[in-house]
Amino acid sequence: MIKNKISWVKEFLLAALFIVLLMGVDFSVKGTGPLMRGGTRLVFGIVVAGIIYYVLGTTKIFPHRIQLGTFSKIWGFIFGICLGGLLLLVIILTRTTLMAHSKTFIADTMMALSAGIFEEFLCRGLLFSAFLSAFNQAKYKFTEAALASGIFFGLFHFMNLISGQGIVQTLQQATYAFVIGTIFVSIRLTTNTLLWVVLIHAMIDWQAGISVTHTASAIAPWPTFSAVWGTLLVISVIFLISFDGSFNHQKVSISEK
Repeated sequence: MIKNKISWVKEFLLAALFIVLLMGVDFSVKGTGPLMRGGTRLVFGIVVAGIIYYVLGTTKIFPHRIQLGTFSKIWGFIFGICLGGLLLLVIILTRTTLMAHSKTFIADTMMALSAGIFEEFLCRGLLFSAFLSAFNQAKYKFTEAALASGIFFGLFHFMNLISGQGIVQTLQQATYAFVIGTIFVSIRLTTNTLLWVVLIHAMIDWQAGISVTHTASAIAPWPTFSAVWGTLLVISVIFLISFDGSFNHQKVSISEK
């Protein structure tokens, strides 16, 4: 793995600083128009991404991609089908049509890009790197770091309570953010880059009116909600565990040469 430039403790502190600054940015543009909010958020996200890139020195985790075992490839295929189906259903069939009629198209696009850039560089970049260093001696360090960073990503969405979002909506949002966090880590580990998770995150957040309000209003029935997101979580965790196995096997093979 590529070594960090700073300690994982400093990475956590830096992440906390960025979150505080984000709250300050949101407060400073409160009451302004969608273009101002979207543009400010995008600039802030790009600046933070640049700082994190400088701190980490790269968007990669490994000098070269890890060769996955047969089991990992099978589960990766299943995982890809589930994720691809979700994106197809949510984005192509619903949001594209709605976005075409959005009165705040440019501002919504900037806001979605800002979320993808800021949150991925923060959570799958800086924080995942910190958790990975903290769990460096663990047998399943990638799985543990993925779950830990996913939990943080979920908790991060409780900030929406400040904006007046309901507790039930926030609980569901935090839950699926946690699951999506583990999925995004799986993608980052497989592709060895942050680019794809930034793009996918931005696509998921690309919604009409997101620059006007980013709070959720809909509530899904808990049985359906639990079945869908529980299934995705199980699939992603199985893949992460198999990835740990492939990494450990490859590491042992290299050490024996």
